[in-house]
Amino acid sequence: MAIATLIRESITKLTNLMASAVNRFRTWLSNQRNFFFSRYTKDVKETQEPERSLVELPPELSQKLVDAVKSIPSNPADKKAIASTLDKSFNLWRENPSNTDNSVVILSSPVVTVSRILSETLEEWTEQKQINLKLLPLKNRPIDIESITSKLEHYLKQSELDQEKDQELEVVVIPNLSWCFLRSVEGLAGIEYIQSLLCDGSQNRFWIIGGGQVSWQYLSSVCAIEAYCGEVLSLPAIPAEKLQSWLDPVVEKLGIVFDEPRIDQQILDRNKDHKTNYFDRLADISEGVGTVALQIFLKSIHYEEVDEEEPQDEAIAESKDLVAQTPKLPKLPKLESEDRYLLYSLLLHGDLTITSLARSLGDSESEVQGRVQLLRREGVVEQRDRILKINPIYYPKIKQELAANNFIINRG
Repeated sequence: MAIATLIRESITKLTNLMASAVNRFRTWLSNQRNFFFSRYTKDVKETQEPERSLVELPPELSQKLVDAVKSIPSNPADKKAIASTLDKSFNLWRENPSNTDNSVVILSSPVVTVSRILSETLEEWTEQKQINLKLLPLKNRPIDIESITSKLEHYLKQSELDQEKDQELEVVVIPNLSWCFLRSVEGLAGIEYIQSLLCDGSQNRFWIIGGGQVSWQYLSSVCAIEAYCGEVLSLPAIPAEKLQSWLDPVVEKLGIVFDEPRIDQQILDRNKDHKTNYFDRLADISEGVGTVALQIFLKSIHYEEVDEEEPQDEAIAESKDLVAQTPKLPKLPKLESEDRYLLYSLLLHGDLTITSLARSLGDSESEVQGRVQLLRREGVVEQRDRILKINPIYYPKIKQELAANNFIINRG
């Protein structure tokens, strides 16, 4: 009876831990449905793409389109790749924790919110694993970057105490590694602290870390972070057919039809229908980056009259359709040298305040503010709640521009 009681108590304890972990994720994720996590954002003052194109639609229809895009879950292709990698690495570690890498790093394009994809995947994955989970509950980069080490110690040292107490296995999740550093003299202390934990020899802790490809490349070059970690997964480009199935619910809900492709595309792909041609083109120019594809998709939607030779009544005569025209990238404005460094810093960190951006560049805030205002006016940079980000729709052109000027930018 005593053994049976202990087993029941253990099962109850594990169940409660699982429920608590899932609830923490749901609470954290719901609190992030803002400028950091949204796939469709608007500058607080400037009208930029794709909003500029959507202005041509009736307001309520434009809002329905935006809401439909916001409501779709993260791309299943990304979630499947993450779940598969987690299962493989985690199971190997469980079988031999003393001789197997105890971490997985998930990297995304710098304009994709890796913490959103990772959190949505882990919400499902966690329910399958009977293990305690520790979420680093940062919501953004601390304004005072010197405080990041003490914040990390506060959250992660508590985990160490818990482990000493009951020796339970624990999964530690860092949703966004970019929030743990700033490119500055004092800005890498948080990364150094995380590195010390990664190599402390603990057999009870498994790490799941989300990050951006550009920041990972930077950290690997300046402090060799890759040497401290195990499996590193860069989210693959999403192919045309996966983009199509992802956006099909939006297309069907709003009855979107597809325009004829360009003449050259018709000649090359004469056996493909308009919709297939559209998504082939979308995957190509977005480079398979989900957030970029969504922004281009929104920009391509127009409102056109239905071609009716002999309308039967006034309602039919005035009937219009939402039409997805051939997807195009907006033209990147001419950039000055200082603009390139500014944009690279935003790609490196994902999001920054003016103060942090100026500090990362080593320039005065007034100088940086002036360049930011010009880039916002051009639509390249977005700002809301004092946070700056790259407008995703410009990412492919920015990456091309920076690479042509000897900046090292990963694919993504």
